Amino acid sequence: MPGFVKVATKTDIPPGEMRSFVVDHTQIVICNVNNKYFALADECSHDSAPISDGHLDGDQIVCPRHGAKFELLTGKVTAHPAVVGIDRYEVKIDGEDILVMI
Repeated sequence: MPGFVKVATKTDIPPGEMRSFVVDHTQIVICNVNNKYFALADECSHDSAPISDGHLDGDQIVCPRHGAKFELLTGKVTAHPAVVGIDRYEVKIDGEDILVMI
């Protein structure tokens, strides 16, 4: 049954950083941009690289291998070589806890 799952706490992911987690057999990355949290599939749609090995660029995440970029809010591609977006997951904050809907 789908639902929100506690993945981390706010102190686990400082502003401007991201962390990779496995939630219900799904590899995700949670990003903190100005204390707003975003969760995406931790896999580039271009070559399956762990996107969490890349870096944040404003409201985008950049793949470490070939520079594909994806919007944090939607998972949509913003720079090639990727042409397919990556899954985005809903995030909810409960006090200090970060919960993700998988």
